[in-house]
Amino acid sequence: MTTATETTAPAVEANERKKLELEDKILRYFQNKEIEKERKEENKLLFEEIEAFFEGLEDVEDDLVLPLPNGEYAVLAKKAYVKDVFDKDSLANEMLVAKDELKTPFDYSILTSQGKLTPDMISKHTQTETVVKVRLSKRKSKPRKKKSE
Repeated sequence: MTTATETTAPAVEANERKKLELEDKILRYFQNKEIEKERKEENKLLFEEIEAFFEGLEDVEDDLVLPLPNGEYAVLAKKAYVKDVFDKDSLANEMLVAKDELKTPFDYSILTSQGKLTPDMISKHTQTETVVKVRLSKRKSKPRKKKSE
């Protein structure tokens, strides 16, 4: 004849094992998160070094293609982006209002309906900039050479 304590002991042990396993998984999860954070920081520094080296190479016209050990290709390229930069400070100065009054689309619509803000003023305080960035990506197949212009 088995007693109640004899049948609950294995259940308690199994529950304790599950708790220990859960604790182990939680610890591994946060260790992995820490490793991920360290790797991300290392990759950020590596990319900054790659950018500096690539900028320093004067005879590079095309993208730099490097075969990777897994059969894919790393592609290092310069990309030019055109973006509009809106200067809220100078607009606020011209309108004689605090910069805080130019936060939301609602603020702009109110000022426009009051006749204080015009499309010409927006155009006057918007400059177009070309930003050149270095981009590093991975491709499954070797990229084709670009046609000369």
